Amino acid sequence: MKIENVMDMFRRLSGLDTETVLKFRFMCDSALDGIRTKLKSDRNIEAYSGRIEFAAAALAYYRYVLWSVSENSGEDITVGEISVKRSASLSEQLKATEKLYREAFENIGDIYDCDGFVFERI
Repeated sequence: MKIENVMDMFRRLSGLDTETVLKFRFMCDSALDGIRTKLKSDRNIEAYSGRIEFAAAALAYYRYVLWSVSENSGEDITVGEISVKRSASLSEQLKATEKLYREAFENIGDIYDCDGFVFERI
């Protein structure tokens, strides 16, 4: 598993240029490290590196979008005749990103050791 591959996939998902992606390397590192700690030990992990790298990129991208949404989550502003409204597309982008992230993790479900924590209603 190579962080460079994760960062390249993150770049493609985010549409950021290479220089800007370097500023978010910490997100890619954190995602890959987090996944590594939960991989099942009885598997040949290198055989699954492509799926793992994509899951890490998807997780980093999800975190990047969350960060972007929080940075742009201000109220709608009106000053005189000028009005700036929050975009609904950020919410839609977050939903799409979450779907991508969940699908990427489903794809590594056979090698990823999940805690299985579920919220249920009584």
